[in-house]
Amino acid sequence: MSMNVQSEPGQRNAESVDLFGNLGGTLHEALRKPAANSPIAWDCSTGAAVVFRHRDVEALAHDPRVAGIGLSLFDLMGIEPGPLRDWYGGIMFTNEGAAHQRLRSLVARAFTPRSAEALRSAAAALASQALGPASRAEASVDLVELFAGLPTRLMCQLLGVPEPDVPRFAAWLEDLSPIFFLMTPAQIRAASRAIPELLGYVNELAERRRAYPRHDLISALLAARDGDERLAHEEVVGLVANLLVAGHDTTTSQLGCSLLALLTQPCEASRISAEAHLLTGAVSETVRLEPAIPMIPRTARESLRIDGHQVPAGSTLMLCTATANRDPLVWHEPERFDAARFTHPGTPRVLTFGAGAHYCLGTALARITIEECLRAVLTLEPRYVLVEPPSEIPWRVVLGRSPQRLLVTTNVNANSSNPT
Repeated sequence: MSMNVQSEPGQRNAESVDLFGNLGGTLHEALRKPAANSPIAWDCSTGAAVVFRHRDVEALAHDPRVAGIGLSLFDLMGIEPGPLRDWYGGIMFTNEGAAHQRLRSLVARAFTPRSAEALRSAAAALASQALGPASRAEASVDLVELFAGLPTRLMCQLLGVPEPDVPRFAAWLEDLSPIFFLMTPAQIRAASRAIPELLGYVNELAERRRAYPRHDLISALLAARDGDERLAHEEVVGLVANLLVAGHDTTTSQLGCSLLALLTQPCEASRISAEAHLLTGAVSETVRLEPAIPMIPRTARESLRIDGHQVPAGSTLMLCTATANRDPLVWHEPERFDAARFTHPGTPRVLTFGAGAHYCLGTALARITIEECLRAVLTLEPRYVLVEPPSEIPWRVVLGRSPQRLLVTTNVNANSSNPT
C-alpha cells in the first residue's frame, strides 16, 4: 500500500524512514533522527505511517478508529482460501469488535497470570538445566543456542503437551512464526504444510482432554465460560495454535534481546545481583531498551490527525514501540539502562507487549520466562562477559527481532568488548 501523509499549514512534512530495512542491530540508530524531527514518518518500503511518540502510540492502541490489519497481508501475498487462511481468519489477531472480545474474554478466563505464575519453578529449572554445560565450559558458549527451545517447552507444559512431542511442535512453530508479517513464497508453502499438521495434533489432544481433563490450559479452555458463552471445540483448537504461534518466536526473540541488553551493562548486572528485588523491574528495563517486537501494525478506519499530520482512512499504521519506549518526552534519560527505573512511582508504561484491546495475553508467561533465565545467568560465578562487540553481533528477524548469537565467556582475559 502506498500513501501520502499530509501536514497542516505550518507543520513540517513527515519524512521517510526505512523501518523494515533496519529491524536488526541498526534499529535505534536508524530511528533516532526521524523520531526527533517529527512525531510520524512514512515507511519507504510499505508506505505505512510510522508513529513514534509514546503518547500517540498508546492513544492510538486504544482508539476505536484504529483496527488490526485483518487479512490484508494475506491478500497482499495472494494467499488463497485453504487451511492456513481459514485458521488465520479466525484467531484473535485478525478479529475485531464483538468477535474479538468474545474470544479474548473466554481465553483470558483460562490463561490467567496465576496459571503462568504456577510455571515459575519449571521455568527456573529449565533455565538452570540449559546453563548446565555453560557453567562447566572453559571456552566461550552461545546463550542463544543454550536457551533455544526453552520458551516453547514452557508453553507446552502450560498447554499439557507431552514432553516427547515438544520437538514436533517446535518444528511446526518455526514454519508458522513468520505469518504475522510478509512472507516469501517458500515461507508460505512451509506454513501451509505445517498448519493442518499442528491443528490435527491439537485436535486429538483436545479430544483426550475433553474426556479426561487435567490441570492444563487446553482443559481450562474447554471448560471456560462467560455466562452462557463458551468456546466450541474447533475454536479451542484454533486458539491453542494461535497462542503457540504468537508466543513461540516472540518470547524466544525477547529473551535474546533482554540477555543482550543485560550483558552490555555489567555494572547494572552486578547491582541486580546484589539487590535481588530489582530483577523484576530490570526485566522491564531490558524489554524497554531492546524490544523484540518494535512495532504494532494497525489500520486507520477513519482519517486521523496525529500532531497536525493527516493520515487518510485505510492507511496502515506502524505504532513504533521501539521509539515510544525511548521517548525523551516521557522517559528520564531514556537511553540509559537503569535497573531501578521501575521501582519509582509514576514510571511510564512499556509498550512492547502492546496496549488496548490487543494487549498480549501471554505477557505474564513471557516475563516469567525471561526473568528466570536472567536470574540463572546472573547467579553464575564468575560472571559472563560478551566475546564480541555488540555492533558485530548479527541479527535475525522472523516475527520478532533478536541477536543470532550471544557468545559469552567467564574468562576475564578474553577479548571481550563489554562497555564499562
